[in-house]
Amino acid sequence: MLRPLIKKWIELRFGIQPFELTTIGSLVSENGSFDMTRLNAPSIVRRCIKEGFRLIELGLDLGYVIPGSINRKVVDELLRIKKTEDISYTVHLPLWSVEPASPNEFIRKASVEVLADAVKLCEPLQPEAYVIHATGALAAEFSRLEIAEFYKDYMASEMTGIAERSIEGLLSSTSLRPQKLAVETVEFPFRYMKGLIEKYDVSVCCDTGHILAGYPGNYTVLGFLEEFFDKIIDIHLHDAYRIEKEKGVKIQKDHLPLGEGKLPISELFDFLYRRDYSHPIVFELTLSQALHSLRVIREKYPKALESS
Repeated sequence: MLRPLIKKWIELRFGIQPFELTTIGSLVSENGSFDMTRLNAPSIVRRCIKEGFRLIELGLDLGYVIPGSINRKVVDELLRIKKTEDISYTVHLPLWSVEPASPNEFIRKASVEVLADAVKLCEPLQPEAYVIHATGALAAEFSRLEIAEFYKDYMASEMTGIAERSIEGLLSSTSLRPQKLAVETVEFPFRYMKGLIEKYDVSVCCDTGHILAGYPGNYTVLGFLEEFFDKIIDIHLHDAYRIEKEKGVKIQKDHLPLGEGKLPISELFDFLYRRDYSHPIVFELTLSQALHSLRVIREKYPKALESS
């Protein structure tokens, strides 16, 4: 009964990121133990296609966590799937242990090399977008420090400048068109990314959950979409919330199914329809959570199905 619903939504450019840890764990575990030989990336993609998804975002950290899980041979198989099943891909470039904004030049250069290698590996797939965390875990840690604002501003400005060098290095060492590189809203003040985006003419990935949790700064989802709409080529869709407690304590939760956080679902899709948004919208959820979220969208915004 659900598959016709999904088919309609795929026409609206909905996709899924299948290499999610919970999903992978369920595929490789048996009787309480893990058997990594059971992991097969093309099979995972086929499973998502069987459920109705025609747009797949490939998370390339998988190839480092489980060596051999994503290599040239696997990419060739993914390309065959693309041709036979008429699907599309986006790519999430590696982020684990990668820091394009590192002041340590050895780490920064190695990060660019990792990112460039990932771009080159996936070139045959002709992805619609390559999503990048222009700043990583170290930059996020600095942004959380309880220090004077002018110190935080100084550190953020410095790390943004370093990230610019990494973006320039990535573009110069690959044949990637800048417009296909989408800077994601991560745990770092996004206002510092504006200059980088304009300078290198790169694009934006709007992560709804990260915005709701307050990671990139004081934005609302609709406000961010309005401000950066002409640059956005990918939306990561999941619910989230942020609660301010006493004495500066914050409770932040993201990567929730739609309906379990503060995402203004009706308003979001009304905005996207009015602005004729046609780029990917990728569920950063487990497969079951994504299917549940589709049901919530059907309940909250039935007009979407009627007009698709």
